[in-house]
Amino acid sequence: MATFKIIIDKRHKPENDKYHVTLRVSNKQEVLYLRLGTLMSTKEYDKYFIKKSFNKEVDEVKTKFEKYVDRAKKILPSIDPFDSSKFRDKFYDKNFDPDNIISDEQKKRGTLNYLFQNYIKVKTESKEIRLSTANLMTGTLNNINKFKKGLTYEDITPEFLHTFEHWYLNKDRLDGKRNSLASYGGLCRNIKAVLNYHRKKKVIPFTYDYPFNDYKIPNFVPPKRVISNMEIQKVLDCKDFDNIWDEYARDIWEMLYRLNGSNFIDLLLLRWDNIKGNKFVFYRHKTSGTRRNNIRPIEVVINPKLQKLIDKIGDKESQYVIGQLKQVNYTEEYLLERNKKLKARYNSRLKKLGKRLGLTLSLDISMARDAYANTHKRAGTNPLKISENMNHSDPRTTTLHYLDNFEFDSDVDVNDVLL
Repeated sequence: MATFKIIIDKRHKPENDKYHVTLRVSNKQEVLYLRLGTLMSTKEYDKYFIKKSFNKEVDEVKTKFEKYVDRAKKILPSIDPFDSSKFRDKFYDKNFDPDNIISDEQKKRGTLNYLFQNYIKVKTESKEIRLSTANLMTGTLNNINKFKKGLTYEDITPEFLHTFEHWYLNKDRLDGKRNSLASYGGLCRNIKAVLNYHRKKKVIPFTYDYPFNDYKIPNFVPPKRVISNMEIQKVLDCKDFDNIWDEYARDIWEMLYRLNGSNFIDLLLLRWDNIKGNKFVFYRHKTSGTRRNNIRPIEVVINPKLQKLIDKIGDKESQYVIGQLKQVNYTEEYLLERNKKLKARYNSRLKKLGKRLGLTLSLDISMARDAYANTHKRAGTNPLKISENMNHSDPRTTTLHYLDNFEFDSDVDVNDVLL
């Protein structure tokens, strides 16, 4: 039976009277020493590991090093027969998660760890889901494991989902906010997708008491508020900026607004060869690899206002219109990271601009899409046409998320579009 102990390694000469704190793993005749990146004197080691103490500092140090012991204990069963070199590699590999080691027995029992990881692996390899969706799936599994580890599909019952919902909605986040019912609905849809896939593949037997027959996934859409037409005009007409980067952020916002309320990642990917005659013709990144029905491009006529904007911020040296993708053969990881980084940069500047303009809401990139939809709504544009322009496969998406759910502020004149 293997033993694990935190020691100071006196096999080597001390450095300034201090030794390396080391995890000693003894497995039958083999002994492995794993340095833990900390130096301690004999006196310090005695204080933290030998003498009994109820001191808070001592407890914190002990807890820190006990995590290394716990990690080693979890890794050991995955290496059979024992191999010290493999053990060392896994112990120091920051990307290796011993909590997610999948054994043959776990596969047979249908653990959620296996089911989620298998779904992600199969669907990403077949290009059925993108990296962003895979990350959402991983996030769902992480939330489940934070709530309760070691679950199998048999644990997913209507009662479990109600309890999980209560935990998720009431847990404290680092930013001090609470999770929304809408985001919990997303977690449930991910769980449902994983269960459905493995039922179809007969990994989960059809005798399984399917929880979503009784438990109804919440479909809550919070009321959406959008700045008024007058405020949108303020943003578009603004000529007084603190610096050129604030102006560029506003121009990016206007570009999204005039490109049928496109998402920022679509502008990032927009190429000069997407110009066909007097139009931009392109496909949404979000649905280009997943939509199977009603596949059609977004078409935006390049009117004088859009042309003026293209002339102002377009990068003719790049194959991409705004020239913010620096790699030609980019990976999905690079694209998502670039998208996230640039959005954060522009949102910071837009927020500052919105405050200076006295807008009723915080200005950010995503608001361009809301503003586009509701400018059309206020002007009386047919909702079906708005849906088509925004490239929604189902008009109900436009109605539910952008139109029916729109709250008019008291200072918005609902009759402004009347002649």
